[in-house]
Amino acid sequence: MSIAYGSIIAFLFRGLNILIALATVVVTSNSLGVDGRGVFVLGATAVGIVTAVSGGLTAAVAYQVANQRRKPGDVLANGELIAGSVGVVAIAIGIAGGSVFAGEASRVSLAVGAASAAVIVNGVLAGVYLGNDSLVRYNVCLVAPPLLAAIGIVSVIFVAGERTPEAALGAYAAGQWAATPILVALGGWRMVLAGVSFERTLTRRMVTFALMAGLSSAISYLNYRADTFVVDHFKGQSGVAVYSNAVYIAESLWQFSGSIALAAYARLGALDREDAAELTTRVMRHTLIVLLAVCTALFIFADIIVDLLFSPEYHAMAGALRILLPGTLLFGMAAAFSGFFVYNRGKPWISAVVAGVGLIVDMILCFVLIPSMGVDGAATASAVAYAVAIVAALIVFVYDTKMSPVRIFKFTRADIDDYRVLIGRLRDAWSRRGALSSQ
Repeated sequence: MSIAYGSIIAFLFRGLNILIALATVVVTSNSLGVDGRGVFVLGATAVGIVTAVSGGLTAAVAYQVANQRRKPGDVLANGELIAGSVGVVAIAIGIAGGSVFAGEASRVSLAVGAASAAVIVNGVLAGVYLGNDSLVRYNVCLVAPPLLAAIGIVSVIFVAGERTPEAALGAYAAGQWAATPILVALGGWRMVLAGVSFERTLTRRMVTFALMAGLSSAISYLNYRADTFVVDHFKGQSGVAVYSNAVYIAESLWQFSGSIALAAYARLGALDREDAAELTTRVMRHTLIVLLAVCTALFIFADIIVDLLFSPEYHAMAGALRILLPGTLLFGMAAAFSGFFVYNRGKPWISAVVAGVGLIVDMILCFVLIPSMGVDGAATASAVAYAVAIVAALIVFVYDTKMSPVRIFKFTRADIDDYRVLIGRLRDAWSRRGALSSQ
């Protein structure tokens, strides 16, 4: 499968995910009020941090299946043993938080804990499918939980009439758990029925890898979410609502780059180092082309999009969005970089170091710029941090692979062949459709 063709498959699902997330953003923004939206964002951000950390377990599972050639059923069983244990802790913390915290934090604590537990459990299933190169099943794992969560949120707001952030987050958690049996039915149950074994060595290796990869994911996530808490400190929940929506729209573009990188992940685990490096650079080049086109369009139509989807309270989003876009464009290459070091080199800590550099830059600039510039200051800090992080990543990649910077960005025949294969497959599919319709 060519990178371009695999990317189309992945983006069909991720495009749906963008629409689901956008619907959730619009509904909660216009139904909960600007302050209620701010509380919802802070709760969702807490779940997002857990999601980022549990992404290390997803990566560990995928690495064992794709790179170490372990039996998927064994990896799934051992992975869910880890996930279940951590999930119980997450729920317990959520219950305890109801007594420890005050105000809105107390009311949303259990929902955040329950949603976090579901994310961890579902992440193991996603990792098995990804490592097994089952892209459709893996992408269903990405789409089903937010889809059911969105349905739940719409139901509690418009059917039950509960227009509060705690009700919305509760529905979000319920939707995440409702997706679990669906994801198991995709094939996980067959892996278990085929026979599994619990191995202490396998579990220990997965935990070790997951801790390293989870640290990397957490730092990466904080690199583009920690500023939300700084905005809350200086500008309150209304500032969080405005800024988080601008960030969501900008970062939704990474669904494009993530789709391209996803098409290569399973192969990265099986290729030798040199071939994996070549494949990574191809993904980077495809990413830049796609994101440049989309970022340009979004920059031009930012005001129209914001005015069309959101109430006047969110008008400041447009300026922050435009500031974010250059950094978003450059950092789109990070998905390919991370895939190379996680799935081929087995060194997720390298991504953590690079993301940590960006996080430090982001935090310093946030405290300098937000007091005077508000959400635009947060956007500026993030854009600069994205750029610094990707430059650091490229330096590390060049050093590790001994590949010249020119070679990274130079288009080759393989790049052109990707698009030729894509066009050919689309043409064949259209021809088959025409033949069937004429019968």
